[in-house]
Amino acid sequence: MPLDPAAALAAHVVNARFPDLPVTTLEATRQDLHDTLGCALGGSGAPGIAQLLKLYRSWNGTGEAGLILVGGRLPAPQAAFIHGAMAHALDYDDTYDKGGSIHPGASVLGAALAMADYLGGVSGQDLILAAALGLDVSCRIARAATLDRGWHRTSAIGVFGATAVAGKLLGLSADHMHHALGIALSTAAGSRQCILDGALTKRFQAGQGASAGIVAALLAADGFTGAREVFAGRFGFYELYQPDGYDLSLLTEELGRKWFGEEVSFKPYPCGRPLHAAIDAAIAVHDTLGLMPDTPIAEVTVSAPPNIIGGYFEGAPRKRRPTQIVEAQFAFPFLIATGLLKGRVGIDEVAHFDDPNILALSDRVAGRPAEGAVAVTVNLPDGRTARHSVAIARGAPENPLTVDQRAAKFRDCAAHAVRPIPDGTLEKLLHTLANLEAEPDVRVILRHLA
Repeated sequence: MPLDPAAALAAHVVNARFPDLPVTTLEATRQDLHDTLGCALGGSGAPGIAQLLKLYRSWNGTGEAGLILVGGRLPAPQAAFIHGAMAHALDYDDTYDKGGSIHPGASVLGAALAMADYLGGVSGQDLILAAALGLDVSCRIARAATLDRGWHRTSAIGVFGATAVAGKLLGLSADHMHHALGIALSTAAGSRQCILDGALTKRFQAGQGASAGIVAALLAADGFTGAREVFAGRFGFYELYQPDGYDLSLLTEELGRKWFGEEVSFKPYPCGRPLHAAIDAAIAVHDTLGLMPDTPIAEVTVSAPPNIIGGYFEGAPRKRRPTQIVEAQFAFPFLIATGLLKGRVGIDEVAHFDDPNILALSDRVAGRPAEGAVAVTVNLPDGRTARHSVAIARGAPENPLTVDQRAAKFRDCAAHAVRPIPDGTLEKLLHTLANLEAEPDVRVILRHLA
């Protein structure tokens, strides 16, 4: 019987060394840690985080790992849960567009920060290598799942990336890493029903993946066993979760030579990634026509692929008039109206979903299913018109954010943190992140944000 792909992935994680990382992977991983940490700062005071903290603190667990901004210490798996949930709360975190829009960074960062504090003495190079492996594992598993069945991949697949991170930092053997991936299989879960229902469990699930990855690695280190046929087994991940919709060969394609974390996108807007191309187009139309919040608009038409129109446009009034933040993050007509009238879609714009001008326009945004590039067309009562199309959304590797745009996003997230971050502290943090591979102990990040 051929070995399950989990064996090859485990060996890849265990045997990789920092010098093996291509320069492009090193830079992409550093960017991912920078972007995801920024999102965690912005999400630190988001709805749901306080309830999670209250519950975990009430259990009085051993203080193994510190918490950014909110202070205190928790057991390492619980600290990872909090940081993973923070990172995903704004829906501003990284996405792998080619892998069903999985957000791999939330579970990777959550596991990495907690394990680094739990273990102590983890260098910047160790952290970057572990994170690069976690991103690679998550992206490989996501791209091999070729049929979308409604799993929240950020959790159901992200748990394997978190396991890779934790196992690498723990120094697991290949056999123990294989068992850790098998243990992770028993915890892989997460449904996208939370998006349709606007539930806070969306951020919960990202934290769950980070936490379960640490548990899997720690148990494997102590000799606990997991399934061996993790991905190819009769009841393995793909046959159980993705029947008739997977390609196992993609799991190990160019393993060790190609690092799929390089293909991750960084979001310019804190909302569902499949909507970004249309938001790009809406903001371009806003600039072309010089639209103002009170500008009369006769017609708005969004042309997008049928799955986007059907999944994010139709079927529920809350797509046009969201009533809470998770709904707003996926309310396509509302987000288009926001981009047209305000010229930006940032943290404040998504959170303020009661603007009467935007809601009135949102009611009249029409969706037209069409293949090809996404386009937004606006007609004004005075006869002026503008149309803009976007083939590749901003933030993708083929259309990346600029250095200044990434910096502005990080500072915007920091400005929305649960408590103010002094400018001096922020500068020290940014310097640390920019020179992370030179740090002898990455707990300095936690000290900056204690």
